[in-house]
Amino acid sequence: MSAFTIDLIDWLQTLMRAERAGARVMLDSLRQTDEPAVRRRLEHLHQGEAESCRRLRTCLERLGAQPDSGIGDFHASAMAIDDLALRFDFIGRGQRWVARQIRQRLPEIEAPWLREELLVVLRLHEEGEA
Repeated sequence: MSAFTIDLIDWLQTLMRAERAGARVMLDSLRQTDEPAVRRRLEHLHQGEAESCRRLRTCLERLGAQPDSGIGDFHASAMAIDDLALRFDFIGRGQRWVARQIRQRLPEIEAPWLREELLVVLRLHEEGEA
């Protein structure tokens, strides 16, 4: 396996841990509110995070890597914010971080299937920023 592929797998694992953390933040936040509009937004964000996890898992497996089961620090940091409005701001920053990571790395990704998967994950995060 080339150094590029090993680095790419490490990067995808980092994104996967971040997505897993994001998905858990949405679920844990859902348990803290009964407000219908807030619940809808959290459910929508959770769907995007879960879809991103699925796509990143596919990428890792196609590259011959086993996705790890780690969860990024984002979960603990987000859940430490009690005010949901402030937590949404923090979630937005997380969405932008993932989008920025993908935008920076895309120019060096040559495999069409991998570019396609990452572009979908990027779109999901751009939608989540709104």
